[in-house]
Amino acid sequence: MDKPIVYTIGHSTHQLDYFLELLKEYGVNCVVDVRSVPASAYNPQYNQEPFKNFLKNHKITYLHFAEEFGARQTDPDLLDNEGKLDFDKVRKTWLFKNGLERIWQGVEKGFTIAIMCSESEPLDCHRFSMVSFGLEKDGFEVKHILKDKSIKSNAELEKDLLKKFEKKLPQKSLFEPDITVDDQLKAAYRLKNKEIGYSPYTNNQKEEEYD
Repeated sequence: MDKPIVYTIGHSTHQLDYFLELLKEYGVNCVVDVRSVPASAYNPQYNQEPFKNFLKNHKITYLHFAEEFGARQTDPDLLDNEGKLDFDKVRKTWLFKNGLERIWQGVEKGFTIAIMCSESEPLDCHRFSMVSFGLEKDGFEVKHILKDKSIKSNAELEKDLLKKFEKKLPQKSLFEPDITVDDQLKAAYRLKNKEIGYSPYTNNQKEEEYD
């Protein structure tokens, strides 16, 4: 049995008409917004109310999953020892698991869902390294819609992740002969988490704008 597909997409600086084209290319009729703050100083067309109304006018459902899948969470229990949001801990929360259940319910009702954040490149966004990881583990197939209308599978993006951190990953050696690709992938995900994870104790402008 084929796994149900969930897409991801970044609104970037796209005009709304082009963003709509991206959605229609893959039959998306439900957008799940995972921005913690659903507004953009630089792209106000994606502020929550006008954006929601735009989608409604085109018969596309809008949902906001900041609590379930947002990247700017401040619960001290969800932070790592450096004070950054730990994606593994988030995925174990009731809220995240409830978000997964709601995605399942949407798919079962016939919705084609796209997880949306701001970043153009999924590799640089928590919609890949936090949310998509959880979706795939829960039985979905995740595909990432790129700005040129092409698609990249989650497996392809994981290869990009391994390449990005290649020199920092554990390698097979005389002393560690059992290192696997899965071990390397887990390490790469942790490194990406460190790179983009939100810290409530710092004022990171990129995090504020894009997550």
